[in-house]
Amino acid sequence: MTRTVLAGFTNQLYLIPLVAIGIAFLLVVFKKRRDMKQKLHPLDQEEERESLANPIAITVTLFGGLAYAVFNQDFPSVVPYPLDVITLLWYGAFLLLFIALCAREYKRYEGSPFEVKEEGDLSLKYEAIRKATHVVIVLVIFCYVAFGPLFIQLMDWLLEALPWLGAGGLDEHTKFFSGQYTVTFLTVIAFLGLATSEIVRVFFYRAYPLKSVKAIFRRKETGAALGSHISLAVGSLFVVIVFGWKYPGIAMASIAISAIADGAAGIIGRRFGKHGYHTLFSRKRKTLEGLLTATVVSIVLSLSLLVYQFGPASFLMAFIATLVLDGIDLLSIQISDNLLNPIATSTVLVLVAYTLGVG
Repeated sequence: MTRTVLAGFTNQLYLIPLVAIGIAFLLVVFKKRRDMKQKLHPLDQEEERESLANPIAITVTLFGGLAYAVFNQDFPSVVPYPLDVITLLWYGAFLLLFIALCAREYKRYEGSPFEVKEEGDLSLKYEAIRKATHVVIVLVIFCYVAFGPLFIQLMDWLLEALPWLGAGGLDEHTKFFSGQYTVTFLTVIAFLGLATSEIVRVFFYRAYPLKSVKAIFRRKETGAALGSHISLAVGSLFVVIVFGWKYPGIAMASIAISAIADGAAGIIGRRFGKHGYHTLFSRKRKTLEGLLTATVVSIVLSLSLLVYQFGPASFLMAFIATLVLDGIDLLSIQISDNLLNPIATSTVLVLVAYTLGVG
């Protein structure tokens, strides 16, 4: 079997679990509609709309990103061989372990068969923990800048040392896009694990082995809904696949401000916020202190991550990215900002870069 044939086969096989998860997310939407009719998880009207709109948006985004990856002739694969094979092997091992944990939990759990959460708002402690998990996304920056080239070089040595794997080393295209491929590889691995556990929580709650984690879930994210970590993972994956290969600076900046600036705003606003306001659509109460925090952090992060690729234009681009981030916060529509922020900021920045003729 030649390298081309082998790579083509494994690339197609690689997409199967991602498509399967997309289908499962679509089933979450149908389950949510049924649960709303049966009032299994009573929420207020605003929470109901958001808990239905968010899975729809996540599903559309995931399938949109995968479709772009399949039909993008300028960038022929999501990840190259053997990273696709490593992903499939990892996911197979993860499924075996997770199924074992689910079976054990199913036998010993004696509580309610339905997920229940009475509290509408999280305490400051759990809000801080929730936002702190977003900081993990800074690994994207590290992979683009430092770890990516080292990791791809390691894979190249491995293939040259083991010729029976069907490839005599990586091609120059893969080496050139080392950061892009490494980020995509690790993001997909993380997404597969997170999404699989979330699907089990929604459809097989009794067997869900991570029930203690729901302490950091908001009420609207329980039952037939998808958590904010899924929104951020899908939003980040979309940005990496669609824009990362050509505009890595924009991918890094949009993901970083979505995770860090938004997280800092939430914590500072809850702890020190004194001057409140209500968002335009959902009428959520937020604080000017939180908004100011998001603005400052967003400008600093955007500028530092855009300047290497876009030079002086990065000052204007950082300002525009911050306007988009703050605008989404002020509007606060029914779709999670963890999904909207990276997609909207990256899309606008790409349009600005194209208009200015930079990057």
